Amino acid sequence: MDKKVSVVIPAFNEEKSIIHVINTVKKVKSITEIIVVDDGSTDNTYNLVSDCDDVILLKHLTNKGKGSAMKTGLKKVTNDIVLFLDADLSEINQYQIESIIQPILDGEADITKTKFKREAGRVTELTAKPLLQFFFPELNFDQPLSGQFASIKSFLDHIDLEHDYGVDIGIVLDADARGMRIQEVDIGNIVHEMSTLKELNIMANEVVRTIVDRAISYGRLTMVDDLGNAIRMEIMGLSIITFGIFGLFFIKYMGPLVSAITILIGLVISIYYLYKIIKMSVKVYNQTKIPTKQIIKSFIHMHFPVVISIIIILAIVASLLGSVSISSNEISLEPTTKNLVISTVSQPRSTVDVRGPYTIESALENEPHLLRLSNSALNTLNAQYGDYIYIGESRYQLEQVVNNENDIIRIPESARTELNLKLDQVIRDSDLRSVFEKCYITHNIHKDEIANIEADGNETKLGVINKTTVNIFSQILTDSHPSKKLNVYVNDTKVAQSVGIIENGTYVIAINNETVKNLRLNDSSIGLVYNSTYQSTSVKVIFEETGVNSTNLFVRDPSLNHFLNINF
Repeated sequence: MDKKVSVVIPAFNEEKSIIHVINTVKKVKSITEIIVVDDGSTDNTYNLVSDCDDVILLKHLTNKGKGSAMKTGLKKVTNDIVLFLDADLSEINQYQIESIIQPILDGEADITKTKFKREAGRVTELTAKPLLQFFFPELNFDQPLSGQFASIKSFLDHIDLEHDYGVDIGIVLDADARGMRIQEVDIGNIVHEMSTLKELNIMANEVVRTIVDRAISYGRLTMVDDLGNAIRMEIMGLSIITFGIFGLFFIKYMGPLVSAITILIGLVISIYYLYKIIKMSVKVYNQTKIPTKQIIKSFIHMHFPVVISIIIILAIVASLLGSVSISSNEISLEPTTKNLVISTVSQPRSTVDVRGPYTIESALENEPHLLRLSNSALNTLNAQYGDYIYIGESRYQLEQVVNNENDIIRIPESARTELNLKLDQVIRDSDLRSVFEKCYITHNIHKDEIANIEADGNETKLGVINKTTVNIFSQILTDSHPSKKLNVYVNDTKVAQSVGIIENGTYVIAINNETVKNLRLNDSSIGLVYNSTYQSTSVKVIFEETGVNSTNLFVRDPSLNHFLNINF
């Protein structure tokens, strides 16, 4: 089906050229409707057009402006494509008119505008182009103010046409904001009646007003002012966060508290201004109904350097953090130096640790069987002070650091040799478990039952009536796996608990270092697994689901002695 075109010709005192324009238009086969709007002419324009056949003639009693005349003509258009032509084109030809509408007829464009083989006018060079470059840098037309253009009518029906000379640039800006396909067509030489300086002044004012109005409507002025300021504040917030993270890991005297406060301030600023950016962007979108693609395109054109700055800041933060690992019970963020670990479950240890790196040093004098390490390293190994670690054939007790040596692990020479460690070697927190992989740990848990006991006749005082020690034997793994919680009850009082991994196999329970039970357990074992009485003392062992992962494996090999020993 052939597409039909309507032409609208606004005319104001154009008796010299109007008939030539009409006769030329009639030669174009695809144009089936010609509408001339006499915009309050005081010469013979109206009478000349009224004598033309097949022309719809409309008249304004007073001069209302080019845009108003175009709006009046558009109301009478019945075809799907509209061509607007100036009435003063005294030498326009059929080929030039066909060149304007052909891209739309071929489905290659929604809007076509023209450029001519002559230098751009003074209004274009001194007002339109500088303003467009500032507010709409994505537009790159040689002659943005050319008055001859065509468009699909469905687009024109959804925009407000300016009433004056700003109508042409207004249509172009509206089309760009809505993502319409715009094509600039070179139609060669044309002859335009030269405007007076007074007329150019009026035209320039109307063009400037239109561009600025569109810049406000489409958020371009907002981007320079409110939104631009919000974006700059967002960058400042991200920069503060970056500084806080940098200080946490690299500035010795900044400390976790100051770093945390700095990061919190940056987060508050970033979240607040991100909210403002989104709110203002949504407001622009709701007011103008601009497609999301066009909003993003517009934003990038206006704030490309700012966007790059934000990307760089985020890249710096990512580089500082280095790697992120998430398990069911903690989030670990590790940069090149320290490791930030955020616990996601309730536990007695600190929920936020800054761990490592650790430097290997020799044991203190007269401490051949003590391994001293910081609380953060202890947490990474899922151990406690007073536990024993088995390295090779020897047993070493885990003890606290001295003299605030929180980044030092003191290991006896025999243990260093077994682990293939060297003095002054630096170990990242994430590598600590692999250093001690397959070493065994005995968790030593002490529970004293306190009660009133008789002393010195009738007097009583608090004292220990029952001392219980629970030893839990586990192996250090590199990777975490789903775990179970081990609960030990003596006389219905919980005396110990520990979290570890259960594998299919035999688990040995001992009381006072004597084997009392060989349990067959698997990774689905749950509930009461041991319930007995030993020398009038009741002992219960219960496993519970934890929903978290662990890196400690309960020892199940009977040749390695018991996995659980209760002494009382």
